[in-house]
Amino acid sequence: MAFGSFGIYLGSAVLMTYFTIFLTDNMLIPAASVSIILLASRILDAFTDLWVGSLMDRGRSKMGKARPWLLWMAAPSVISMMLLFYIPPFNETGKIIYAFITYNLVAFFYLTALTLPMNALVSLITPDDKYRLIFSQIWGFFSTLGAVFVNFFSTKIIQALGDGGQGFFWYFTIIAFVGVVFVLICFALTKERAREESDDASKSKEKLPFKTGVTAVIKNKYWWNAMGIYLMSNLVPACWAATAYYCIYWMNSQVDTGHLMALLWGGITGGILIFVPISRKLGKTKASAIGLGMQAIGSILLWIAPTSITMLWISTIFRSVGVGGLSGSFRAMLADVVEYGEWKTGVRTEGMIYSGSTFGGKVGAGLGGAIVAALLAWGGYIPNATTQAVKAMTSIKLAFIAVPFAGSILIIILLLLFRVEKLMPKIKADLETRNKI
Repeated sequence: MAFGSFGIYLGSAVLMTYFTIFLTDNMLIPAASVSIILLASRILDAFTDLWVGSLMDRGRSKMGKARPWLLWMAAPSVISMMLLFYIPPFNETGKIIYAFITYNLVAFFYLTALTLPMNALVSLITPDDKYRLIFSQIWGFFSTLGAVFVNFFSTKIIQALGDGGQGFFWYFTIIAFVGVVFVLICFALTKERAREESDDASKSKEKLPFKTGVTAVIKNKYWWNAMGIYLMSNLVPACWAATAYYCIYWMNSQVDTGHLMALLWGGITGGILIFVPISRKLGKTKASAIGLGMQAIGSILLWIAPTSITMLWISTIFRSVGVGGLSGSFRAMLADVVEYGEWKTGVRTEGMIYSGSTFGGKVGAGLGGAIVAALLAWGGYIPNATTQAVKAMTSIKLAFIAVPFAGSILIIILLLLFRVEKLMPKIKADLETRNKI
């Protein structure tokens, strides 16, 4: 789990930070078009999550449900990332079409078909909910550790590898390759141990009908809740695409984007460790809500003093450490949703549950990225300009501070409605009794 989560976030974390500014300032695609690309691609990608999740639930092999995907999707993930950061010799329309196609390839191979099985492994490698929380925290810790690593060195390495788009191309190619190697190590060292829907060997060979799986998931009220949480918790970090713009124009390039993002991801890493005892004492949802409250406070502090470098660092600590509670617990929360769904419907659907929640996450990420680009277009952002107009500066501030604040508040509300954790002792006992019959 540690190797896999570390490897996946080597690519996805810097993609989150630099892709928008790569499109506007290197490919010279208008911000309005970037907004459409991000939103349309993510919504389309969200539906592929449901398809891949269904294939996982219906699949049966000696390697398990999720592990085979780590092997199959390794090479396509690297190739798609290489294509994404290649600048073709096309006109503006051609570049828009090329960016849309290649981004969807990365979204499918890297962000869905590789990442979704990694998420699902939390539920599949053990049936014990206590160990699932531990594995979820391990997942979160090493994923953010990978994000710290790639972001801290990113700016200087990209510059060293070549001017303009060339540096982005080689950096993301190297990062994607190294990340996939870590994922393959995870594939080799893990084993799926959690039971299937029944201990009956003949039943374990049956494929779950798509309609049955979808019906079971739709009837699971906490799946809807989890999908909402995942939507908003992906919308907020998607707005980190505004970080580079904020560092350049609000901080007058006195703050390195990579260093700031490394602190942000490092804060999340530290926050996961800080919230381990808190989540065990108060529960996953309460601890996560407290953390999101810290994130909201961080946004308020920066809004008050938007040009203060000191306040930017302080705000980043609040905004990042607070995320640790949810980042370390959410995959374990999804495992609880899996158990609740089996308890209510008699159908166990790890793949559909995890893909359904990431469906919401993909929509949230698409909305977040689209909001950033749309705000830039609204503000009249000029690529590579020395200074920006007042309206453009306001748009950057809204994207970097205000939207994440609103997202944090909505996540807190959704967490307070997520009450399945209290039911888990009864659910586990009933399922154990049911499977003995």
